[in-house]
Amino acid sequence: TYREEQEIFDYLAASQYGQQCAVFSQDAKAVGSLLDVLVNMVARVNLNSQCQRGPDVLPFGGRKDSAYGTLSVYDALRTFSIRSIFAAAQNDSNEEIVSQILRERGSNFLRMDYMF
Repeated sequence: TYREEQEIFDYLAASQYGQQCAVFSQDAKAVGSLLDVLVNMVARVNLNSQCQRGPDVLPFGGRKDSAYGTLSVYDALRTFSIRSIFAAAQNDSNEEIVSQILRERGSNFLRMDYMF
């Protein structure tokens, strides 16, 4: 348990690993701002659910020492271009949080307007 957000960022920055983390909150504004920082430190951010393997339809990735090894320029470019994943169980509460983040543009990472 952390009292300040900066404690979380400092811990993750000092860690040599970066597979995934979990954020438990009902505050869409807080989730949106955390998400923008966390996706640069871990490969998967889970909303209101524990870190887990799968579902298998999602790619497996990592950051830092959890990331893929690279052997060539092609592999290095491919590895560094892998996006992070934001995962949330499908339920009314999480759907409202995600909808609010999208509506209010509460996250630079989680948004829809880049598609059009």
